[in-house]
Order: sequence, then C-alpha cells, then structure tokens
Amino acid sequence: MNRILKYTSLLVAAVMLLSCEGQGGGEDGPATDKTLKLTADKNLIQTFGGDYATLTVTLDGEVVTGDVIFFDADNEVMEIPDFKFSTDKVGEYQIWANYGTYISETISIKAIDVQIPDTPKDPQPSNTDFKTRVLLTEFTTVGCSACPSMKKVLHSLEEDAEVADRIVFTECHSGLVGGVADPCYLHNQAFEEYCMITGFPTVKLDLAATFNNGNSLDIKGAVAQLCDQKDTRSPGIAVNAVLENDKVVAKVTVKAKVASAYRVGAFLVEDGIFSKQTNATDEWMHTHNGVIRYVDSQYRTNFLGIPVAEIAAGKTADAMFSWILDDIWAYGTERGEINGGTPWPERDNSKLHMVVFVSMSDGQGGYIVANAVDCPINGMTPFEYK
Repeated sequence: MNRILKYTSLLVAAVMLLSCEGQGGGEDGPATDKTLKLTADKNLIQTFGGDYATLTVTLDGEVVTGDVIFFDADNEVMEIPDFKFSTDKVGEYQIWANYGTYISETISIKAIDVQIPDTPKDPQPSNTDFKTRVLLTEFTTVGCSACPSMKKVLHSLEEDAEVADRIVFTECHSGLVGGVADPCYLHNQAFEEYCMITGFPTVKLDLAATFNNGNSLDIKGAVAQLCDQKDTRSPGIAVNAVLENDKVVAKVTVKAKVASAYRVGAFLVEDGIFSKQTNATDEWMHTHNGVIRYVDSQYRTNFLGIPVAEIAAGKTADAMFSWILDDIWAYGTERGEINGGTPWPERDNSKLHMVVFVSMSDGQGGYIVANAVDCPINGMTPFEYK
C-alpha cells in the first residue's frame, strides 16, 4: 500500500509512507499504535436525485471530523464536502483517507443511473432466529470423466428433502479438461486459486471444507455439522433485486443474530445449460444448473465478501450489487473462446438467478460463511425465519 502523497515537504511525505507501510496489520503489515478507518453508509449511490454516501473516518474508534484529505485510486485529491460523496457520472470510485500521519484502507463506491431498490421490509423485527444454509460449490467441467460420480452424489442430496433445504447448490466450471470445450466456462483464476482447486471434481462447503470424492453420507454429515455450528449465529438475509434492461441492481439487507463484523458476496448463476458431459451415466447430467457466471465477492485476496459493517445483535445493514449483464456475457464469451471454450449461449434472463452469502468475523482475524440464500434477479426475497 505504498502511496506517494503530494505534499510540499519531502520529510512529511516520507513519514506518511512509513506510516502507510505499517498501518492496519494483517495483509498490510505490522500494526501501529493506532488505526485510521474509512467507512461509508452506502457502497452504491444514484447519479441523480441528490443521492450521496456519507463517509465516516475514525482513529482507533474515535470519529475524526476535520483535517481529513481524501484521495482516489490515482492518489489524486478528491473534494468531498462535509464527508458526503456524490457524483453525476456512472462508475466505480476508489477512495482512501489521510489524517495526520495515518492513512486508511481503500473503499469502493459505485455510482449507477438506475433507481436503487427499497430496503426489504422485515415482517418480524424482533425475531433473529433464521433459517441456516450451507453454500455448496462444485468445481467441475464437461470434459471431466471423473465428475459424473460426484454429480451423482450431489444429485442424491438434491433429491433428499432432509438435506436439500439446508444447501444452496452452485457449480463453477473453472477449467477445461481433455480439450473439451465448455459453454459453462468461467474465467476467474483468482477465485479458483483462492478455493485451492487442483483438480476436478472438487466440492467446497462455505468456500472452506473440501471434498474431492466420497459419498452422499460424507457431505450430508458435513452439512449437518456446519448447520449445527452456525445455527446459533447465522444472520438473516433479505434481498430486493431489480432487473432493468440489461442491468441488475440488488439491495441486500443483513440482520445480525449476534454482534459481529459482516461481509456480503454474491454469484450470478444460470440454469438449464445443455452440454454433453463426458462419461455421463444419466441424461440429466448433460443439463447444468446453478452455473456461476459472475463472482462478486472479492475483497483484497479473498472471496468471502465485501465489508458491510459491524452490526449489533438484532440490527441491520445494507449492501448493494450492480451488474451489467451484457458486459458479463461479452467478457465471459471472449475469455471462453481465448481459453479453448465456446461462446456462452445466448442469454435467457428467465434462467438467471443469484446466490447471496454473508460472512462474519471468526474472532481470530478471519471470516467464515455464516449463511446463504438463492433468490431471483428481479423480485423480493424476505428474511426466512424458522
């Protein structure tokens, strides 16, 4: 995080750089005595109607109200009067703050020209007993001759009512095998590397626990164990998504069962993609569902979600996602062809939905997936209580 600050005093600049290199701890290096933190009450704003995001700067938890300088991704000074960021131009804006000899991490705010959806209504404001689910991601490809055995295991879980309701199923076709082109191919090497995928098939539960083989009882038992572990802390997830032309805007509301720091991630997924599966033993194996088309959960080097807020028990906070489907399809098709895949099939919005998951602090400097839901890209998904 070595940023060159534009100050008249070289000595001051040197002090700033030294502070930057040691600020924050964790991925940024050893912690100093104090930490400057920049947060925003929104990660998505409209370019019209006077909308803005309110920025808050704290130094070791104490709010700083003056002498703060804001910078963009190019280290150029940004004028943000009264700590209220607004713009009339569509785009994604990177912002970081400087106060004295301290600098913050960078935050991201998107500006869109589409009406932001309303916050989903909560039918039971005093309730925090939510349905708990596990995010299951199968890493596979249609050229994988060993994958049908895993598909059969997962298919049996989907048909088992006892366990199916506790799982959100997704599949990620992150590579090609045997030169077999795959219309489900997703080019996201960083996501594959984060999940430590070294071969197919590989199943990840909550982007953590790994299964390369086994039977339905193995995964079923692991799902039950994870749900039991998460049941006392799983947050609620409500989503209001709007599809307008080729744009999807979704407001996600997280409701905390226990006080913690929370992050939110989302996958755009597609059903009903037909492609011959190598070594298939049943016809249904040629139709691929829950195929990940876009991953929107990266923060720094991990994929456990974008920081939302520290939320007190029983309270809520919102996060926003904004996708341009035409761009996602154009990029996916291009990368597929470059890597030996095939163009993505023509988009059918009726086959698209989204998977939203929430991660929370594990109390040891990391995060764990705490709950997940499957929801439409155009419609309301309320909190699901037990």
